[in-house]
Amino acid sequence: MMPTFQLVVNWLSNVLDAYTVAFFVLDPLKNGFRLVTSQSLSKHLHKSLSFPKDGSGLLSQVHKVGHTVHLGKVEVEKLAGSLPFYREGEGGIKGLLVTPVAGEAGLLYVDTKRHWGFNDKQQKWIHETALILEQLLDQQHRLQERDSFSRILTLWHDLIDAMTKARTRTEAAQTLVQSCAAYTRADFAFLVERGCGEKFYHLVGTAGRVPQRLLHTAIPLDSRGLVIESLEASKPLFIPALNPDVSDHYLFVAGEHLPHQGSLWVLNGGSAQLGALGLALLGKKRLSLTQDDRVAVEKSFRIFEAFYERWHYQHTYAEWTCKDGASGFLTPWAFATYVKEAVHAALQNSEPLSVVILQYEPWQYAQAVIPPSELDVWEKTLMVSLKRHVPPGIVVGRLAQNRCGLLALGGELRDLLALAETFRRVCGGLPGPKKKKLVLKTFVGQAQMPQDGVTYDELWMAACRRLFDSLHGGSKASADGSAPSEKISN
Repeated sequence: MMPTFQLVVNWLSNVLDAYTVAFFVLDPLKNGFRLVTSQSLSKHLHKSLSFPKDGSGLLSQVHKVGHTVHLGKVEVEKLAGSLPFYREGEGGIKGLLVTPVAGEAGLLYVDTKRHWGFNDKQQKWIHETALILEQLLDQQHRLQERDSFSRILTLWHDLIDAMTKARTRTEAAQTLVQSCAAYTRADFAFLVERGCGEKFYHLVGTAGRVPQRLLHTAIPLDSRGLVIESLEASKPLFIPALNPDVSDHYLFVAGEHLPHQGSLWVLNGGSAQLGALGLALLGKKRLSLTQDDRVAVEKSFRIFEAFYERWHYQHTYAEWTCKDGASGFLTPWAFATYVKEAVHAALQNSEPLSVVILQYEPWQYAQAVIPPSELDVWEKTLMVSLKRHVPPGIVVGRLAQNRCGLLALGGELRDLLALAETFRRVCGGLPGPKKKKLVLKTFVGQAQMPQDGVTYDELWMAACRRLFDSLHGGSKASADGSAPSEKISN
């Protein structure tokens, strides 16, 4: 498109035998005029010329009033202050004409040193050239819009495709920040999250060379960082140029080692149910963002929010279906699934694995002689104790009201048996009913891989057999014999 503008300007210059013909376009992002193309005999007119919309002499006046200005006999000393692109040292201008192009979109400037001004025929040629430039400018805008819309649709399509395939929220967050940083040409991008009730923000995804220390920092609500204050106020923030001399211009925490002289843009998201969520873009230099760019990034963030919300409710539903409501341990189905997957992984990696089943008896007899309110206290005490003593790396499932399963991924059976012994002591110390001397006993069944089998069925049956033997070996029931023993129940 630029060569076409040049051909039109060259033609007008040759027809008029002009000294200078220049076509300026208003750049809304920089709020100033930019030289698109020109043909001139002047050494003062540079190809990369740009100047502010206000305070640019004659050009600013023509743009403001929106009418053509035609000057004939012009004195050089008066002209110098009105034409900022010539500056000093230019003389001999005998006539000039400045006319708007496409309303406020551009200006066409023509001057000559050969005759005093332009006659009616020459003025007609200039105005007709301005109409041609207007048509070309409109065509260029349409092409730019098409390219812009194509980029936006590509961005959204790629984001939706990547987020649909993402296995975790972190993976999707990385896609978002990297895509938005590339689209806006920002040097850094951050996705920040704070869960409901939490007092700290965390970086979920980042783009750019972010310091490792900042990646793992829990950012307090009162850090007074620009991003955090924007999220806490639930107001978007755009700073075209950060002042590097202002000490409190930091994004998250003081001393974060991020550039503080470029543009900062913060978008707010999240909800009362999900917590706060924010997207921040930072450029080392000023970010040139059109309205289309802003819409593209804002909608991209909303797309992520929709997936973020879906993952949140999926995770919540999974917890409800996979965890026992009373204890928080895995349900029988979820625990069995976990053990199956763990056995398969251990077999593939040639690693050991241990399973233990705990059962406390006589539970059914206890239900018959103890009021439900007291039995609820027993259950709560047992589950709290088990949670308190479970070491890292051990998965617990509640298989029945009086039975729990333990899985040690590292194969350390002694850790499971030590936990069983602790549980046995807790059972023995439960306060019995006032008139019944009832004491719960803990029975244990265990299995190891590969000693007892290399499949889920083999290991589970081995553990159940040993639990059955343990129950039969302790058939005398409670300490004073007042309660009958129970076989494997539930």
